[in-house]
Amino acid sequence: MTTPERTEHCDFLIIGGGSAGCILARRLAERTRGRILLIEAGKADEGDPAAILMSRLDDQTADTEWGFMAAPLTGGPRTLKYSRAKMLGGCANHNDCAFLIPPDCDFTTWEQLGAKGWGADAVRPYFARVEERTSVDSIARTNPVSAAFIEACTELGLPKHDFRKGGIRPGTGWFPLNAKGDVRHSSSVAYLHPLAALPKHLEVWTETMASRLIVENGRAVGAQTSRGRIMARREVLLACGSIQTPQLLMLSGIGPAEHLRTHGISVTADLPGVGSHLLDHVAAAIVWDLHEPVGTWTQTPFEPFMMMQVDPDAPAPDILFHFGLRVREKYGDHLRFAGGTNSVKASPNVTRARSTGTVRLASADAHDKPLIDLCYFSDREGYDLRVLKAGLRFGRRLGDAPTWRRLARAEISPGPEVRSDSEIEAYIREVCETVYHPCGTCVMGDPRQPNVVVEPDLKVKGIDGLRVVDASIFPSMVTVNINNTVMMAAEKAAEHVLGNG
Repeated sequence: MTTPERTEHCDFLIIGGGSAGCILARRLAERTRGRILLIEAGKADEGDPAAILMSRLDDQTADTEWGFMAAPLTGGPRTLKYSRAKMLGGCANHNDCAFLIPPDCDFTTWEQLGAKGWGADAVRPYFARVEERTSVDSIARTNPVSAAFIEACTELGLPKHDFRKGGIRPGTGWFPLNAKGDVRHSSSVAYLHPLAALPKHLEVWTETMASRLIVENGRAVGAQTSRGRIMARREVLLACGSIQTPQLLMLSGIGPAEHLRTHGISVTADLPGVGSHLLDHVAAAIVWDLHEPVGTWTQTPFEPFMMMQVDPDAPAPDILFHFGLRVREKYGDHLRFAGGTNSVKASPNVTRARSTGTVRLASADAHDKPLIDLCYFSDREGYDLRVLKAGLRFGRRLGDAPTWRRLARAEISPGPEVRSDSEIEAYIREVCETVYHPCGTCVMGDPRQPNVVVEPDLKVKGIDGLRVVDASIFPSMVTVNINNTVMMAAEKAAEHVLGNG
């Protein structure tokens, strides 16, 4: 005799305990009294030094990592590691904690693309709410090599800024961090810890994976999970991130009809935009070997950054350089980056990249990793490649700055033999890498547009009782690191769910 499958009931079911899901859970719990279930496929992060301590940013063990791979160039032979965290707190417990607010022009673009009510004035209060809850720290006990990078940038004519004041503009300075000393303030830390003190009507279930949504008569009413069926009386809220939110939607029959039928999945809603419009910040590293050892860091190996403007008519900087005190190369061992013993890197990325990729199913099995095609440099105008080439050329000029000349023994990569425009382009295509900022795969906008997936109130088009709350809703790329914007979106989403948005 078989045991009947367990069924749980709640008012709100939040799927995904990352940057957005943790905030959404807390805010709903503060203002409702119904049962809220937040489920996360990974383990709890509380007390886990790999997640909480900034000094262990790279300690990503197999059980806290999904192990995804992505194709950077369509049809190319290479793949790169596409890290996505598998733990409470999500990728905010893997990232370098850069905490920047995008310029107003990014949200003007969102509204122009159909995200009504998401303009700069509308989102500003929600960024403020995030900062009220989250500790924002300055870099502590800075490494002298990082300080030298900033000095060299000023020698090239870039002003030094405090980017916590005055907004995003060309210049150089230290990253603000969502941290408190050497302890990170991810959304799980800032909004949920200590887990034992959560309100009784808010439950966090870790190691609980959703395999498909349950949709009845055009309404999402729950999800099938590794712990049985969970039924939601009010709403199902997807916060699985830009890779797994579209994956779960497609597994549930919500997505491009032809693709779903290829995998034998019955079509519940034909939404061609699900898994399309994948945006990312594409970068290409410049690597130097120094005369002396790099030394250590207290919080993050990516302490300073620099922003520059290639297009004089651009509304905001179009290149952002992350400067790293070690070379984290995403293809594994690559000969391009060999030969240095004291290596550092500066990675320019295209701040408002226009190329779009896809997330597609490998099969109808939720445990099979999705197919991620980043399609870098696929925009028709060639904007991304043109801007990145200009950024790379500028970054190499650091070697001419007096401060950097005293520190650097040699430019390892691209290397002195790479000079012409065609050589630089070939180099970029060879080593292009992600900054781990996927977004846009369930784009928000005017529901009359065929590729829009969610309406400005974050409701999934054509499905009642279902919203998406994560970076997949971004209509376009934002100029800076995306985690703070994801947190803002969760704060704003809570108001929509509560009927106040």
